[in-house]
Parts: sequence; structure tokens; C-alpha cells
Amino acid sequence: MSLNKNEEKILELLKDDPYLSQKELANKLSLSRPAIANVISGLTQKGYILGKPYVLRTKEYITCIGGANVDYGFKLEDDIMMNTSNPVSSSSSYGGVVRNVAENLSRLNEDVALMTLVGEDSVGNKLIEDMKHFMALDSTEQLNNEHTGSYYSVLQPSGSMVVGFANMSIYNHMTRDWILRHKKQLHQSKWLIADLNMKKDAVEALIEFANSHNKPLAIVAVSSPKMKNLPDDLEGVTVLINNRDESLTYFNQQDTDMETLTQLWLDKGIKNVVITDGEKGSYFGHEDGIYHQEAHTVPQSDIKDVTGAGDAFSAATIFGLVNEKSLEDSVKFGSISAALTIQSLDAVNSKLSIKQIQKELDKDEK
Repeated sequence: MSLNKNEEKILELLKDDPYLSQKELANKLSLSRPAIANVISGLTQKGYILGKPYVLRTKEYITCIGGANVDYGFKLEDDIMMNTSNPVSSSSSYGGVVRNVAENLSRLNEDVALMTLVGEDSVGNKLIEDMKHFMALDSTEQLNNEHTGSYYSVLQPSGSMVVGFANMSIYNHMTRDWILRHKKQLHQSKWLIADLNMKKDAVEALIEFANSHNKPLAIVAVSSPKMKNLPDDLEGVTVLINNRDESLTYFNQQDTDMETLTQLWLDKGIKNVVITDGEKGSYFGHEDGIYHQEAHTVPQSDIKDVTGAGDAFSAATIFGLVNEKSLEDSVKFGSISAALTIQSLDAVNSKLSIKQIQKELDKDEK
């Protein structure tokens, strides 16, 4: 966010001596004390001053806004049989699209903040305790009388999903007012990433904020049903990442080709668009054209669980853009990250690293 000259001068003085009083600042700058007070108040609202003595913000976060829940997976030993009991192996891990994106980015050495809602329950308490090692949680709230979001998936022996169930009523509290209450966190961000677990008016508020304050904004889809939370006006969004089914749902199409879908998104004023299509790879587009990226293939025997692959793709793609890579290179990062994730039992591969992605990229380019 741009600063005026008085704001810049005050920040410079406070870097040298955070204990300066408003009177001392007024004398140094030949301004009145009330004028200094107004500037200090503005810098605090913008997130440049965090408290007294005048503690200045030293880093900008990638702020990830949306869902954080616990994933429970049940993998069938044989093909599913209806109306009877099926033997399974079970596992649990943390999930939620934007939480997964946040942890992936943290493992890629980015400074990340998570802005979400969890229940005031044992699951929410443990999630906060475990996540604080990966990301800033100042804007994560716990709500009374609400359960932490949970997601249940039943998987074929091959790892593909049979059916999923989501208990996420807590996200009904992610409204426009919720976004506006956290403006300080948004001001402290170098990038904003939102999933579509929040209400449509919350997404609208984020787009307005990003456009007004020149903040890059990435929107990551969650599922076809939640495309209803994506507003009509998407002008200025930096990047949208979704899959083919989600695009078809949003545009009320049935069998539109990928290039046409990509162009439909670009026509809405989005700067960069990525549409994934599983093993067929992905299409991506911007003002210079629309292109196809092959999927990074994995032997069937190495696939352990496909849960979280899309989130890993989104995180690594955004990582590339944050670090000023081209959209083409960023999508390659995403494809590799997704491939690495489906070889892990967790929604986020604990071994994920920049070095690992680069190693796979080097293999592809040989």
C-alpha cells in the first residue's frame, strides 16, 4: 500500500527509535501533535504499526483466507458393496482447501498467515496448536457452539474417491463483516489467497479490498456446489484456479471444451486463469493466449491417496507467481507438486520442498 510523505517520515523515525513520543515526533517534523496522532492511527489501521512502543511490521505475509478442517479418510480393501459393511483402513489429517494451500506454501518457505474459523472444541484446539508451527494464526478465530469443519472421504483401493461428505456449517459465519473485521491482517499481506468456503459477499469484499489496495488476489475453487459463492464481477482478480467440472458448473455448461472455458473466465476480467482436468493436464491463459500443460505422470502403483492433490497444485502455482515466475512455469510447479502429493497418505506431503520440485522439473526438461 502506498504511503504519503508524512507516513514515510514517521516510519523512518520510529525505525531508529520506537520509543519516540508523539510530541517528539511533532517537533522533529514541525507538525502538531494531533496531526501526528492521526498519522499514527492511520499507520496502525494499515498494519504498519503493531503496538507500543511503536513495534513496526517487519514482514509481509501471504494471507490464506477460508476453510480449515480435519479430513477423515476410509480406504476400501475391495470394491465397494452397497447396503452392507465394507472393510477399510482409516486415517485422519488436517484439511480445508486454503489451510492445505497455506501449509504447502509454508513448506515452500513462504511466510504465511491463516485467516479462518474453527470450533471452540478439542479438534479446533489441536489444529491451532499444531498449525502455529507453520503459519501465523492471529486472524484465526474460535467460535462457541460450532464444530470445527470436518470432511469424510471413502476411497477405492486404487486411491480414487467413491464419495465425500462435508460438515462445514461453521463457514456460514465467513461473511462480508468477517472480512472487514480483519482489514489489519489484509493490509499486512503481500498476497491474498481465498477459497470458496466463505459466503459470496465475503468473496466480493475481498475482491473490492484487493482492487482498492493493489493487493494480488488468488481465488481457489473448492467444489462444484461451492461455485455459487463466486461472484459475477471478477474484474481485477490476479489468478483463478479451478477444475473443469467447477468451470462447467459456474457457466452452466455441459460439454464445453477447455480453451473456450478458459476464455470465458478471461472475458470476466481475471488476469490469469488455470483449469485442471486430472490426468489430461491443465489449461492456463492470460492476455497473451491460452496454453495446455501436460500432467506430471505417476505410476499407478505409487499412488496412495489423491486427497489434497488439487490444493498442492494451487499452492505451488501461486508460489511461482508470488516469486515472479511466468504462468507457464508456475503451472509446471503446480503439476509436479500435485504428483508428489498423491504419493503421500496425507493431504499435504510432509516432504514437499522447493528442492524436490526443482529436481522433478529438471528431470522433465532433460
